[in-house]
Amino acid sequence: MAKTQINIRMDDDTAEMARQAAATRRIPVNEYVEQLIRADNEQLRSVFMTAAQGVLDDYGDLLDEIEGDGRT
Repeated sequence: MAKTQINIRMDDDTAEMARQAAATRRIPVNEYVEQLIRADNEQLRSVFMTAAQGVLDDYGDLLDEIEGDGRT
């Protein structure tokens, strides 16, 4: 997979925490940050999909009825 370089700024304490967390995991800081971003987005996707399923469970019959009437 192609990689794109980005630069981020953070305070010294946060940068040191990132370095230590990455070192503990024996991975580079950029990989640690990438893992955090992916985990955050996966969690958001999961929350969205759960909410969407709830809407379908609660209103699916109504949506089917509206679609059957040809209304949008």
